[in-house]
Amino acid sequence: MPVDRSLKGAAALFAAATEVRSWQGEISEARGRQVRWVAGEYARALARPDHPLDTDAEAGALFRRDAVDTYLTLAGRGELRVRRSAAPASGDHSRQIRIEVLNLLAKAVGVHAELPPQPDPAPKQPVPGRARSLLRTSLEEAADQVARPGQIRMLAIGTVVSDTGARSGEHCACQLDDLAPSLESIRIVRRPQGWSEAEAYVELIALSGLTRAALRRWLAERDALLEQVRGSASALWVSLHANHRGEYPVPPGTPLETRGLYRAWTRAVQQTNDQMAGEPSWVPLPTRMEQLRRGVTPKASPAPRQPDAERAVALLDDVAECGRALAAARRSGEADTTEELEARLACRKAQHAAWAEGIEHRVQLSALAEAGLADTSGLTSAGWEPAMLKAVERATGWGRPSKAKAAS
Repeated sequence: MPVDRSLKGAAALFAAATEVRSWQGEISEARGRQVRWVAGEYARALARPDHPLDTDAEAGALFRRDAVDTYLTLAGRGELRVRRSAAPASGDHSRQIRIEVLNLLAKAVGVHAELPPQPDPAPKQPVPGRARSLLRTSLEEAADQVARPGQIRMLAIGTVVSDTGARSGEHCACQLDDLAPSLESIRIVRRPQGWSEAEAYVELIALSGLTRAALRRWLAERDALLEQVRGSASALWVSLHANHRGEYPVPPGTPLETRGLYRAWTRAVQQTNDQMAGEPSWVPLPTRMEQLRRGVTPKASPAPRQPDAERAVALLDDVAECGRALAAARRSGEADTTEELEARLACRKAQHAAWAEGIEHRVQLSALAEAGLADTSGLTSAGWEPAMLKAVERATGWGRPSKAKAAS
């Protein structure tokens, strides 16, 4: 419902922002942050003497053309930022976001917005196949030489991008549960620009050997970063250094947000390009992920946003049954028998099907523990990457089901 029209100035803007962010299914998390950002900027503009309105302006006047144009000019020059920046001016993309958000705020207030027209964006040219091949070769070369944590994370992100074409926001939404137990596939929740949360859809994409190797290295690095983080930690991409959100400090190992991911990628790429300069076949990596992503057309299969209850029960029963068969084959005392190899393959297929449906890792691990695969050796034989096991154990906050039982 529209906000109270008696509210004025900044109060009206913040009330409108709260209303817009409450529109479940229409507003994504990223768009919600943009709404809060624009409302804060516009409120600061009203306190300036060079804006035609002041903090007592009527709600409807906020969206008149002259008021909007002045706000956009001040914001475009970087004069409404809370913190100083070395490059304060913002570009056409930021202007477009501000205009889109102003339209949403006006809708929440229940008034017509007089907004400037926007030209259609120029179509982005895909990166030619030859260039993408050279970029992937550069990632392979970097895999042999990078050693800094930021570069290890960059390599993992870059290889995932080259396999999936994922956007920054889609990366930031990735959780450990979005990686298959064997790291052979990844689940990407697609959120095309301008789409609402309700329109998002899920794809499953196979990962290359280079990407799996890069993820193993990153998961090990990630585990070390999480030592200072309390409670569970399920985000795939986390920060390397302490930072702050407003007035509150945050430790390393906290989930990366879109802006942090962009900055981290740029910084790590610049370090790697400097380090690898002069290598005979080196082609510098792009400092913008968009350049690496463009032109990628992965072979993907659809997956549900939420698992179907009946199907999930059947798939989990299959995981447990295959787990029992593998546990029995391992107890026979002979390693690598035909029976055990067949049981391993069946268990891996069952787990992948359950993961593709959206069944959480901890649920599958509980079923396997009940089936007799309680230790790392048994779970590895069932197809679990050791680095994934350790990460999931840390994400639960208490350890694997088998360890919890042993402690009771």
